[in-house]
Amino acid sequence: MGENSRLFQSDEAESYGDNVSLTTEAPVDRKSIIREACAEFLGTMILVLIGDGVVCQTVVSQSLELMNAQKKEIDPDLSSYAGDWSTISMGYGIALMIGLYISAGVSGGHLNPAVTVAMCRHKKLPWKKAPYYIGAQFAGAFVGALLVYIDYYVGLKELDSWEIGTAGIFATYPKEHMGLMSGFFDELLGSFLLLLGIFAITDKFNNEAENGLKPVVIGLLLSGIALSFGYNTGFALNPARDFSPRLFTAMAGWGGQVFTYANGYFLVPITAPFIGALAGAEVYTYLISRHHPPAYVSSESA
Repeated sequence: MGENSRLFQSDEAESYGDNVSLTTEAPVDRKSIIREACAEFLGTMILVLIGDGVVCQTVVSQSLELMNAQKKEIDPDLSSYAGDWSTISMGYGIALMIGLYISAGVSGGHLNPAVTVAMCRHKKLPWKKAPYYIGAQFAGAFVGALLVYIDYYVGLKELDSWEIGTAGIFATYPKEHMGLMSGFFDELLGSFLLLLGIFAITDKFNNEAENGLKPVVIGLLLSGIALSFGYNTGFALNPARDFSPRLFTAMAGWGGQVFTYANGYFLVPITAPFIGALAGAEVYTYLISRHHPPAYVSSESA
């Protein structure tokens, strides 16, 4: 493969790839940005399609079994549950992995506006490309949610429930014990760990993962965050992955409650991931990247 088709590197800038800053910014090539935006759209669509698909399968299977058991006045058959928290956590990691394999060689594989902003901040992507990337990510997430809804429409209709519980299939909602500030910290911490891990996994002067394995390791990183910190808020960690499906549910029958629930919690997964992602990238850069031995960096760069 050519230089520009290396995994995690777009045509003009590096994203999840080598920690080398851009020194110049050429004008945006129209064909290039369309290609990269399409990659971000498709990758994010796959992320939400598979990720929310796992959640939907879990919720629908459990809810239908409970409903049928109540009708028959028998105990529910737990073996018929098609998923649990562990499968959701692993499923989203696999979804991210596949989305990265699809998109990374073209756009760098951000699939997350918070990642895009962090990469622009560290000069791994020109700021002028950010609106195209972010717009494509939000659009892809919306389509992904739509496809999940279409595929599980019969099951969702059988449940005949338009409550927050089923809206949580598509977007994230905090547990009842969580407030806005605690939810904000949870999302900030998860996003911090995500970018801290991504910068480490892709640092060629550290213990960098092989290009072909980076999607796998980053997917495992997301699963690890979900398994350890996902319970409180549902681990959005991604404004596009949360807001676009939330908007879809508002249009599909759940209404305005998806925005007003928990004192307007929807703002948390939009804002906290940006702060957490920037913090994670900064911490890794200042505590690790800037302290690589100059001689080693020089020899590796030659």
